[in-house]
This record gives sequence, structure tokens and C-alpha cells, in this order.
Amino acid sequence: MANPVPSACCVVFAAVVMVYAQKHSQLDTHVQYERLGTDVTMQCGAMDWDAAVTWTVNGTDIDESHLNGSRLVLRNVELTHSGQYACYEGSSWHLKYQTYLKVGTSPKEPVLMCRSNNYPKGFYCSWHLPSPTYIPNAFNITVMHGPRDLVCEKDAFPKNRCHIRYLQLFSTVKYKVTLTVTNALGRNATTITFDEFAIVKPDPPENVVAKPVSNNPRRLEVRWQNPSSWPDPESFPLKFFLRYRPLILDQWQHVSDLSIAFTEGQVVGGVVVLYRHKPAASSYLL
Repeated sequence: MANPVPSACCVVFAAVVMVYAQKHSQLDTHVQYERLGTDVTMQCGAMDWDAAVTWTVNGTDIDESHLNGSRLVLRNVELTHSGQYACYEGSSWHLKYQTYLKVGTSPKEPVLMCRSNNYPKGFYCSWHLPSPTYIPNAFNITVMHGPRDLVCEKDAFPKNRCHIRYLQLFSTVKYKVTLTVTNALGRNATTITFDEFAIVKPDPPENVVAKPVSNNPRRLEVRWQNPSSWPDPESFPLKFFLRYRPLILDQWQHVSDLSIAFTEGQVVGGVVVLYRHKPAASSYLL
């Protein structure tokens, strides 16, 4: 007959493991946010100050030199202190407390910019923080046109940008945009005010090509197209500015009016840069 003792031991052991796992799962994990460079004290649940406890971080025992009684004390916390902390009762290793520590900073004043590259359809606003906070941030943006509150439709990507449609063109009423950023350690905000035309800035010209003229290789022909994002170039024509530099010279040459004949130069070779601003020729000879 087989000895029943080993089986009984296995059954008891399995029951202990199940109870131990249940006690672990019954405690919720809290998220604790603390400011970078501060001292942090964690209490082991409802345990007395002089109770024997063991603290761990990410499953590794913490040296007793960091304990004040049953409390864990972290001095001048750094980003590397972030992690999963747990406190166990004495030698029984009953879980009494667990938390996820996240070290970070409160947000500084955000950087906000608004621009219209598809006038007269609308404009977009984008933003970012001048420095990371290392913890989650929430952004809220409000756009006002006089007393009217406008909808700012956020992009899926990038997440820090939203679009606003113009409800009235050639308006003399200013736009006011306020961006507020908050996290668990603080909040900050910035506001900009601008006129409708002040933020109009077309994208660069597209398909720019510079090549020697076939019957005059000492001259260059430059061709380009309007930016595809500019919706109505006939009603709102763009003016282009051209800047070039022969390789043998250090100074740039400028052409600010591309509608007149250009008679200077005999460009042997050079670098051509097109500037956009605000009816424009689509080709030009240098």
C-alpha cells in the first residue's frame, strides 16, 4: 500500500500556496507620485511603527538602513527610485502594502505655436513642454474668437496638435488660445493672442528643380510648384523669393521679384534655395 503522507503534504502545500496568492492579489497597487529631489516616506499599511517588516523594490530586498521603524525612507529621490515597492510582515511574508512609485516634476510653462498653412480654410496649433516631467501629463486647449469658443479638433498623430476652422474671414477680432498642462505634481499654462493674418505662413514650394539651360550652360533654370497644402492659389496667390550662391562666392544673391527679367550673372554652378512668402512665376532663369 502506498504511503498517504506525501499526498497529504502536497495537498496542504497547495492550499498554502493558494491562500498566499490570494492575499497578494487582494491588495491593490497604488500609484504614488513624488517630486524629483525630495524625501519620500512610505508607511507599511496599518503596521505599528516598531513592527518587523521587510521592504522590496521590484522584487529585491531593500537594506534596513533605509528603514525608520517599519517605515521606508528614501532621501533625495531620483528617477531611478521609480518602481514597484512592497512591504511584508516579519518572517511570515504576508503582504501588507504595495505601491508603484513614480518620480517626476511639475510641468514648466508649455510652448504654444499657431499657424495657418492652408489659408483660408483654418489654422492649427501645436505645443510641447520645454523639458520632460517623466510622469503622465494632460493638456487642455481653448480657442476664443472674441466671445466665441471655437472647437479645436485634435489630431491622432501627432497628439500635440489640433485644427481650427475659420468661421469668419478678414475679421479684425483677435484670436486667443490658452493651453493648460496638468499632472499629479502641478499645473502650468500659457496664452497667446494674434490677428488672423499674423499666423499665415505657407509651406515651402514643392518639386524644386534647378538645371542648366540647354543652349546656355552658364545659366540655370529653376522650376517649382505651389505647396499642395495651399488650397486656393488663384484667389490667394503666393509670392516667391529666390536666393542663390555661386560656388566660387561666399555671399548669397537675392531675387525678390520673379516677374522681371534677370540679366545679371553667369552662374557656373551654385546652390539654389527658394523662399516662400506671399503671384508668382513657376520658372525662372538665372
